[in-house]
Amino acid sequence: MSGRHVLLYLLIGGLLLLAVWAVSRAARPPDVTALITPASTAVMPAAFSPSRTPLAPTTPAAAVAAPTLTPSVVLTATPTPSITPTSTPTPTITATPCSQPGRIETGFFPSAIAGDMSYRIYLPPCYGENGRTYPVLYMLPGNTYTDAIWDQIGLDEAAEAGIQAGLYPPILIVMPYSGEVANFTSGGPRSYEIVILEDLTTYIESTYCASADPEFRALGGLSRGGYWSLEIAFRHPEAFVSVGGHSAALLDEYAKPDVNPQYTALSSDLGDLRIYLDIGDQDWVRANTLQLHEDMVAAGISHEWVLNEGSHEEAYWTAHVTEYLAWYTEPWQQSAQNLPPCTP
Repeated sequence: MSGRHVLLYLLIGGLLLLAVWAVSRAARPPDVTALITPASTAVMPAAFSPSRTPLAPTTPAAAVAAPTLTPSVVLTATPTPSITPTSTPTPTITATPCSQPGRIETGFFPSAIAGDMSYRIYLPPCYGENGRTYPVLYMLPGNTYTDAIWDQIGLDEAAEAGIQAGLYPPILIVMPYSGEVANFTSGGPRSYEIVILEDLTTYIESTYCASADPEFRALGGLSRGGYWSLEIAFRHPEAFVSVGGHSAALLDEYAKPDVNPQYTALSSDLGDLRIYLDIGDQDWVRANTLQLHEDMVAAGISHEWVLNEGSHEEAYWTAHVTEYLAWYTEPWQQSAQNLPPCTP
């Protein structure tokens, strides 16, 4: 074989090897890491998004934009400014001429109708040291709440801050439980009316430096407690200087005209009783309270009427506790100083 043939064979062999190498290169699998990495980084935001969804409404976009939801959004943000004073007593407590700030005490009061009932009471700064008697604000809970509800929504903290700042006179705030007697009676004898009007007030006035003078007693309540505050005060206007129904649930179908606040407001001689009614414009129980307001206006019965934004919820009441306190304590700003002495 000549040298020319050898070179030709080598050239052909080299070309064959080059062709085989090219085919094998094209048949290799792709770089797995290069494909998975971009895919996984692109998925990460989607994987984390479910943890953020609770921050947004779960209703469709059209429902979120509905005007009826606007008050709820506003009110859940607005309580913060109104609660702010509850964190401010500390700077002013040092200037208070006594050794202790205000405090909450808990206990039970006896009732022949309902048995032992729990309560909370707010005692203001200097209680027990300044030898004085105090005006008393009785605040009733709704039927799904306990004696803790007014404490939880910041009524006592707002009172403490306002007293320290000189906005309100020192007062006692009594927050009783309601229990079954409040849910299964509508008023009159052997009802929650008697538990509050006789059992609770008697116990509080004999245990604490609480004024028994009706001019220094006020009664209020939220939801079902608002029904009861109005029921009691409209039937016994001589027992209190002021009454407030906050989102009052005037829904008792068993309440007869002699106990139903929608009737007794018009049929009773309320005298100089101060009356405060407020409710949210999206509150599901607002219809009967609106009707009560209109009927009282038509009858010429003086009362404070406030229609706020909001619904039937704790955020609503939290947002307005300072307004409630300012109204209840207004008659006591000067006269509370003239109450008789008392030693606990």
